[in-house]
Amino acid sequence: MKQVKFLLLPLFALVISFGVNAQDINAVVEQFNKGNDAFKAENYQQAIADLEAAYASAVAIADEEAAEAVEGIKTNCKNMIPFSYSSIAGSLASEGQYDEAIEYFNKSLAAAEKYENTDITEESVAEKINAVYSVQANNFAKNGEFDKAVDAITKTGDAESVDKIKKYIASTYLKEAQTAQRAKDYKTAVEKSQQAIGYNSESESAYLILGVSYSQLKQYKNAVDALEKCIALKESAQTYYYLAAAYQQSGNNAKACQNYKKVNDPKLGANAQAQMKIVCK
Repeated sequence: MKQVKFLLLPLFALVISFGVNAQDINAVVEQFNKGNDAFKAENYQQAIADLEAAYASAVAIADEEAAEAVEGIKTNCKNMIPFSYSSIAGSLASEGQYDEAIEYFNKSLAAAEKYENTDITEESVAEKINAVYSVQANNFAKNGEFDKAVDAITKTGDAESVDKIKKYIASTYLKEAQTAQRAKDYKTAVEKSQQAIGYNSESESAYLILGVSYSQLKQYKNAVDALEKCIALKESAQTYYYLAAAYQQSGNNAKACQNYKKVNDPKLGANAQAQMKIVCK
């Protein structure tokens, strides 16, 4: 936003210069000066009311001798009114009143269009509104209001930001799943890992926890499905071992044998070899 220049008009000079219209012009100047004072005091709501009144009155004055002063008032109002709306929006955003801030940013654009102010554009307002949505989304996410966070960030139309928020939420659920698994609370581990996958379908760690937890709950078909998806995202000896064990427990020795053979980890290799003697026949 460009620096707004204020118009200072001495009332006595106007009275001397403009004769019979001095009273009308004097009233406009007084109204403008009230708005100007409110503006400088950052009382933007009052500034808007006074400046809009001053502008409307200035437009109604047709005296050619007063044209320069009237145009000066109009020009200042055109700059200051949209800026006032934008300033209110910024204050509301800093106070966490995000919906109200967005409303006032839109009002600043409407005022800019009405008063032909080119400093505030659709693009600049959209950028500010998207910034508000981003802050709002981050705060929702930190407070655990995940659906609201996704809804807010989606309004920006920025796919990268949406993905970032979703991955943050997924990581939060993943940590909870890991904690539950360590505590042998496998039902909760399943629930939390599924929630993580709901926000990040490419989280191999979430699929691994899901598969292992299903195995502990003796839900081997579900375990196999989850571990196969984990393998599709990232191959590892650990996942092949758990997958082979899930196949073995479900009675599919052929698949168990196939996956045990892919376990090339020293820590798991001996166990895999032992199980292969059972299933690879």
